[in-house]
Order: sequence, then C-alpha cells, then structure tokens
Amino acid sequence: MVHIDDVARAMIFLLEKPIAKGRYICSSVEMKIDEVFEFLSTRFPQFQLPSVDLKSYRVEKRMSLSSKKLRSAGFEFKYGADDIFTGAIKSCQARGFL
Repeated sequence: MVHIDDVARAMIFLLEKPIAKGRYICSSVEMKIDEVFEFLSTRFPQFQLPSVDLKSYRVEKRMSLSSKKLRSAGFEFKYGADDIFTGAIKSCQARGFL
C-alpha cells in the first residue's frame, strides 16, 4: 500500500536523480489481510466489519514487495497506514459510499 501523494513524490524524486535506472517498487506499508482487518476494526469501530476468522485462511506463499531500492536512493515515505486508510475512509464518506 502507498499513499498517492507518496507515489507522485517518488516519481518526481526519481526524475530528478540522473542515476535512477530501471523499475522501483513504491510501497510504504506492508500488511497481511488479518492485520488490515484488525487495524480497520480498531481504528474505525463505527463500521460493522463482518466477523470472520481470517487466520483460518490458508496462504500458500506470502508475496512481499520491497521498496529497498527506492529507500536506498534516499527517498522517504511521508504517509503510513493510518494516513492511507483515514484518507480513503473520509473520501468515501464525503462521496456517500460509507
């Protein structure tokens, strides 16, 4: 997950770096589905999330995305999970989706 402002900032950051080459992963937060569920149900208790035992879901292999290349170039993310979800929730509320 990444905040759209961090995506834009990362693109500008890399465009200004003449040594930047290849592809860069831009992901400031890595959370498993049960961590997302726990975060949302704790942070936004006003929404009735279904009670599901997410730990019972079997995951064969967890994929991992690393922004190590981007960070080692000197980029620092500005937004974390709280900013990402709070912004998304507020946007959905403003548009009448929630």
